[in-house]
Amino acid sequence: MSVPERRRAERLPVDWLGRLFLSEGREIEVRIKNIGRMGALVQIADLEDAVFEGERAVLDHPILDDYNQPLEGRARTNGRVVRVELEFLDEGVARQLAVHFDDGTPPAGYEAT
Repeated sequence: MSVPERRRAERLPVDWLGRLFLSEGREIEVRIKNIGRMGALVQIADLEDAVFEGERAVLDHPILDDYNQPLEGRARTNGRVVRVELEFLDEGVARQLAVHFDDGTPPAGYEAT
């Protein structure tokens, strides 16, 4: 039985560093695993940082062109965490988060710099 594809837009597989900004001034270093116009999959190695489905977030990431290719500079995109999963890797356990970019409000307490 095949699992239906949940994505509505193409994503580019990458391995980039980024930052995820959450409510109450929380800021987490992430590794971006894939990214596209509508969202990204990020990985967090530090399991002490609690992140929950439904949370508002801002992802700091490289700027992408119309073909999902990176350009010079960085962008910050507002979204919502839509999935949180544990990933079991050779080097340990990591948390993976799917962030849907929705251009909604930033998380409470977020201050753009």
